[in-house]
Amino acid sequence: MKKHIERLYFLFILIISSIMKFKYINNIKTKQLYDFETYHEIASNIYNHLGHTLDGWPIAFQGMGYPTTLGFVYKVVGNDSMEVAKNFNVILSILTLIIIYFITVKLSDDKFIIYGTYTMVAFLPNYIAYNNVVGTEVYFTFLFSLLILSYVLEYSFKFKLVIVGFLVGILTLTKPFFMVYPIVLGFIDYLKDKDMKKSIIYVTSGLIIMAMIVCPWTYRNYKKFGRIIPVSYNSGYVMYINNNDYNTKGAWMPLLDVPNTRENKEKIEDILSKKNVKIAPEIEPTIKKTAKNWIVNNKIEFLKLGTLRLNSIFYTGSWDIDAWTKNEEKVKDFEEFTKEEQSYMIRNNNFHRSFRDIIIYILSSMGIIYALFSIKLILQGLINKKYRVSSIILIPSLNTLFFMSVYFVYEGQCRYNFPLLFLFVIGFMNILSSLNMKEGL
Repeated sequence: MKKHIERLYFLFILIISSIMKFKYINNIKTKQLYDFETYHEIASNIYNHLGHTLDGWPIAFQGMGYPTTLGFVYKVVGNDSMEVAKNFNVILSILTLIIIYFITVKLSDDKFIIYGTYTMVAFLPNYIAYNNVVGTEVYFTFLFSLLILSYVLEYSFKFKLVIVGFLVGILTLTKPFFMVYPIVLGFIDYLKDKDMKKSIIYVTSGLIIMAMIVCPWTYRNYKKFGRIIPVSYNSGYVMYINNNDYNTKGAWMPLLDVPNTRENKEKIEDILSKKNVKIAPEIEPTIKKTAKNWIVNNKIEFLKLGTLRLNSIFYTGSWDIDAWTKNEEKVKDFEEFTKEEQSYMIRNNNFHRSFRDIIIYILSSMGIIYALFSIKLILQGLINKKYRVSSIILIPSLNTLFFMSVYFVYEGQCRYNFPLLFLFVIGFMNILSSLNMKEGL
């Protein structure tokens, strides 16, 4: 009887969450801006047999994984409209929720953790709203959660190596920093099982299979751009604009506003007078070197900017939901309402925003605290050859630390918290369970 109730609850939450996601994309208007517009254009070009291009130029400014997959979806459906992309997001989002449920089942046998995580993830505002955006967030989180599930499930080790390596490769083609993820996975596996040989196999096989997946794209880039570009050529650009003497927020700033030598400035200006930075791979070699030199020579300022970046990701609330997922949602004839009615609507919107912000602040705090407190256990696992750290500690904490280290160096936007939110929820639920707060809830 208990199992029957659990299945009904699982299905009920899944249906309600799915309805909310479909309702959001069908009723909330938004315009695809900046990177989101670029992803759609590249996917449309693939659909229209123009290849992986932008404005008629070959492009590898960002990972090719998402726009290529979306272009394939457009081909299958026979339509390259935004609605197709949004519905594709919802399907991936629903699958992600199911995957997260099974991840939690493998990490814990505590029903409070399992169903608490499942319920909270199902109704996270970000996980509902971002289905409205033609961006990597939903796609990447689906792949990332699938990778974690593939690792925690028990099945043929050799087959697992292939599946995990393949998923790391696809994730790398989506977010190039995942190129080093096999090392993170090997580290997790060693602390969990204390089998050095198996951990080394995870790292080496993961790197080899990942390289096999990425190499065709790398070869394509060499043919198109005349130099070895493993996945994309925007890492130097991102590092350059986010780490310099004039950057005060650790976030994006105009490329031409970054201080540089007159010669380099003139060279960049000349290139940008002819084409968009996204289709100008020749800019990166010079500015990447400049960025690295600045970091080496300005360590304290770099630490300040890195801290500001982490703050932007985890502690600036949920303004991104308004900016990216509902930026065309306006009240018709707003000026015709009375002052009292206008105030009510504004207050109501501010309340919703504040409610979302509180959720993000709590989850971010719990997720980061969980990771930081886990460092002691991780160090204990490294020092004591017999001490094994549980997966429910390692997977949320080490992934959090990995993402934070990448974000610290490159860029900070609050939408970058998206793939970590479900791990924050798992950590949060484990903390509540450990504190014996079930009865109080």
